[in-house]
Amino acid sequence: MASLKVNICLFVLFHAIFLLSSEVLGYGGEELKLLENINAYRTSYWDIPALTKNKKARCVAKNIAATLEQPCNETTRPFKVILDKYPDQLANCIGTNHTTDGVVLPVCLPEDGLAEVSLLHNYTRTRYVNYIKDSNFTGIGIGSNDYWMVVVLNKKTSTWSSSASANGLVSKLGFGHGVVSLFLGMLFYLVS
Repeated sequence: MASLKVNICLFVLFHAIFLLSSEVLGYGGEELKLLENINAYRTSYWDIPALTKNKKARCVAKNIAATLEQPCNETTRPFKVILDKYPDQLANCIGTNHTTDGVVLPVCLPEDGLAEVSLLHNYTRTRYVNYIKDSNFTGIGIGSNDYWMVVVLNKKTSTWSSSASANGLVSKLGFGHGVVSLFLGMLFYLVS
């Protein structure tokens, strides 16, 4: 009986660690603050709906942020990235290597890192503001690395819908968690 209790505790503990270390937690500190600030800006200044988190847009943003490794300095200005220049990131995240219903907005802040005020100003006091206040964009994904923050805005189309691809039906996390659960359940059953 004691062995069963230990097995159940280990099973629950493993699942808690697995879930908390995965995408379930969502956005981190700076990313979450930026999302909240952009949505506050959209709703209060322009009276348009807040952007909703989009898993596919976040995947693209994270993958593009990982590729932005060139150093930046004071002369690095906000620029629009053409999504089609990242076919691998698109294919891995949305199932196609071409789309025109989204935009990538990278920002580099070399001196103060990803400070909240500087970051928001780079999205609301540059030409990026035209995208931020565009009500055609309904979804958002944010990714970052050391000095780069990447925002991906998407329109409400089937390309960005969770049900648009096979991995929308059974997400990678859900499938992975199910396989791990099955394996651990079998292991604990055999050990008991």
